[in-house]
Amino acid sequence: MGWLTRVSYMKYAKHFLVFSLITVLVSLGALMTKGLNQGIDFTGGLMLDLQFEQTVTTAQLRDGITSSLGAVDPQIQETEAKGTDKPEATEFLVRTPELTAEQKAKLFEDLKSIGAYSVISEEDVSGSVSSELTQKALLAVAIAAVLQVIYITIRFQFRFGITAVIALLHDVIITLGVLSLFQVQVNSNFVAAILTVLGYSMNDTVVVIDRIRENLHARKKGESLEEMTSRSIQEVITRSIYTGVSVQMMLVALMIWGGGTIFDFALTLLVGIIAGTYSSIFVAAALWFFWERSVGEHSKSTVKSKPVKA
Repeated sequence: MGWLTRVSYMKYAKHFLVFSLITVLVSLGALMTKGLNQGIDFTGGLMLDLQFEQTVTTAQLRDGITSSLGAVDPQIQETEAKGTDKPEATEFLVRTPELTAEQKAKLFEDLKSIGAYSVISEEDVSGSVSSELTQKALLAVAIAAVLQVIYITIRFQFRFGITAVIALLHDVIITLGVLSLFQVQVNSNFVAAILTVLGYSMNDTVVVIDRIRENLHARKKGESLEEMTSRSIQEVITRSIYTGVSVQMMLVALMIWGGGTIFDFALTLLVGIIAGTYSSIFVAAALWFFWERSVGEHSKSTVKSKPVKA
């Protein structure tokens, strides 16, 4: 990994940004053509609390529901069995798309083949509730972005704040694009995953821009802006990559052994953190470099154009 600390990154800044632009355009194209595979939390559906008198696995319950309803991908979460003195009892929260009365009656009848059970609660999730959840999710992301711009502007400078938020938007769009391409189901956990990605990416970005700020105020004699920015990345890139890879290894383990319940959540985090690690190092720093250089060149040309007093 030592070669990473010898690369002149800003020589390839345009290449980094072109790659990001292409990736973002592909992601936007996927979103516009395929859309997101919205789960029950966003589209509405039926939520059941089922308690079985004996031990039942999540796989058994999923097979029972799909064999009864056909091409349905239910969300199943095992919870602690309440209000029973049977140690072998198991309880599940089940979410399915909206069902007709006939489908619901058939489901309840077919589940008896798994074992004796009781319906603790039954609730219809309406589309209006789902719409409200979508609006709150978008509002949460927007508020987070605005607060981060304010914080970075106060702590560093305005240009750092804007480029950092552009990098965050890059991460969100790419994450959404990958989920759209592979039609990964999006549910309420997706909101938590996106906010986690924003927090991780911002933390990584702050490390990079803080080093740039330090080196900007203590630039070596004769060192150009390009050299200073590249040196700043060289000083933090190993740390950023090691941190990113360690988190990604944990997420891959969750995807393999964590079960279907958290697979989509872990996948969203994995894609977002890969995009976030890349954008923190290459997108935010490259955008700031071009902006800072253009401001510097503009100020030089302004000084040169001033008339000389007699």
